[in-house]
Amino acid sequence: MDEQVYSIGPLMKAARKFKKFNQADVARAIGCSQSALSKMEHNLLVPSAPQWFLFARFTSIPPETLETGVIDRRSKVKLNNEEVSLGFKIPKRYRHFRAEKVREIYPFLTYLEKKLGPDTVKEFLAITELDPEFFLDFDNLINFQLYLDMVKFLIKEGRNTPADIKEIINLGQNDVYWDHYGIEFRKFDSLEALLEEFAREQVFFQSDFQLKVDSNTGKIITSYFPEYHLKQVAASITPEAVEFINLYRAATLENLVKRCLDKEAKALLMQETHSSPLGARFEINVA
Repeated sequence: MDEQVYSIGPLMKAARKFKKFNQADVARAIGCSQSALSKMEHNLLVPSAPQWFLFARFTSIPPETLETGVIDRRSKVKLNNEEVSLGFKIPKRYRHFRAEKVREIYPFLTYLEKKLGPDTVKEFLAITELDPEFFLDFDNLINFQLYLDMVKFLIKEGRNTPADIKEIINLGQNDVYWDHYGIEFRKFDSLEALLEEFAREQVFFQSDFQLKVDSNTGKIITSYFPEYHLKQVAASITPEAVEFINLYRAATLENLVKRCLDKEAKALLMQETHSSPLGARFEINVA
């Protein structure tokens, strides 16, 4: 990750709201006044090392959160899990069928900030009507509509060419995004084994799609199968959004192979008719 000093305040607020704790609860746990905690959350006061570790333990976040700038408990995704995001007000359009971690939005937000600037990030967050701190916790759940709104936003900004999408991958699918999964993936020395592990580990990224890897024909095919709850979204999605999503999928698969096997790969979208426009199959070839 880039050398960067992350603000402790927003991380503390994000962790507290995730657990639906009030400031008084947290202040007692770390041995300070509620006023002092409020100052910490607004970056007017820095917690001591003992206070930070007490805070991390009380809110169940990894102490190394300060190194990455995001909270990542490495938990599995459960559709509409009522145990997470309790302290955040979620607009109605994003409340139902939440099956993706904020992790899946992270590459796009990173791209917006690094390429288009913080004001563009604020513009997108204003559209979502979600607290900025919501996006600092990878365990907060989003639904596919929010993901799709990000895609629409990038299309509106004219950032939907193959080159743009590859830059999103290069900037945003970094060590923070892949976390320890990226390290584990490097233990596999064959394309098929790597893709199969990637498919299995999707439960730590999203549960909107099942990924399947097939090599029975001598070719290695990775398929995306949308879950039933996406049926309504699929009925209204635009061709431009579908194209963007498939370009992003292909670039993700190619980046995964490059990072883990150090090989150049090409993910070719197979021209087939699917029952859902959100379904897709890619033939993966390695040079």
